Amino acid sequence: MDTAVINIPDAVNGYVDLVQHVLKHGREAAPRGMKTREIEDAVIRIDDVHNTLPLGVGRGTVAGIGAVEACQLLAGISMPKLVMDIGPQFKNYTEDNGLFHGAYGLRTVDQYGPVIERLKNDPDSRQAVVTIWDPKLDLLPSKRDYPCTILHQFRIRDNKLNMSVYMRSNDVWLGAAYDFFQFTRVQIAMASVLGIKPGKYTHHVGSLHIYEQHYDMAENLKYTDKYVNIPNIVAVTWKEVQNFALMALTAVDKNNEEVYNIIDITETWYTKAMRKAIENNKEKLKNEQK
Repeated sequence: MDTAVINIPDAVNGYVDLVQHVLKHGREAAPRGMKTREIEDAVIRIDDVHNTLPLGVGRGTVAGIGAVEACQLLAGISMPKLVMDIGPQFKNYTEDNGLFHGAYGLRTVDQYGPVIERLKNDPDSRQAVVTIWDPKLDLLPSKRDYPCTILHQFRIRDNKLNMSVYMRSNDVWLGAAYDFFQFTRVQIAMASVLGIKPGKYTHHVGSLHIYEQHYDMAENLKYTDKYVNIPNIVAVTWKEVQNFALMALTAVDKNNEEVYNIIDITETWYTKAMRKAIENNKEKLKNEQK
């Protein structure tokens, strides 16, 4: 089986190219009876890791979803209620206890710091691996939220931090639009702690696919000439990164205006994006009830 290597300059206009590639070259498969177009063993290489949230291309990307996913991963926590306030559709993936079985932040919280130390001690290391898939948890039956991501690997080459992500499955329409963003935020933050620049991002996927109900919308994507300048959460230590991301999340709660007033312009972007999504959902609900 040949590996499909797809090079895109970024994940904004490059995301449009990627979706069109899956539509054009994907083979039909129907897991659980649902029709998809799928590319197996896909490798996506992204050059510009600073532009990885596809806003303005006709997909309807919600900046608040990207913000909450990135901040939870950086902070090492899971906030299910906040996630569902921002994206009500995520309720479908919670367990009966209201939690997400596969929440990434809870699985990575104790891993990024030691990986940074490993890279400091041996910049050429090939052992800087953060594991998300856990057989003890993810071979249990009947969970609604098994992690799609298996692991992250980091390498310092040419004095830049490269990142490789390995995924068992990735919906190019629903998932990849936000996965690229949240994972490259980690890459950028880690590079800042290491005192180097981020390098290439490579995304390995066992099954890269799109579901039939999204074909028409995907075909109508368009390029944009207006890239949104999203600030990076960076710091000198990983603990500071975690704290900055946590402050952005905490400030979304209207009972924490005090926190909002002390965060800087970087965290403010993430907080505003999350708050805007919540307000939009409230307004939508009001209109539906009329």
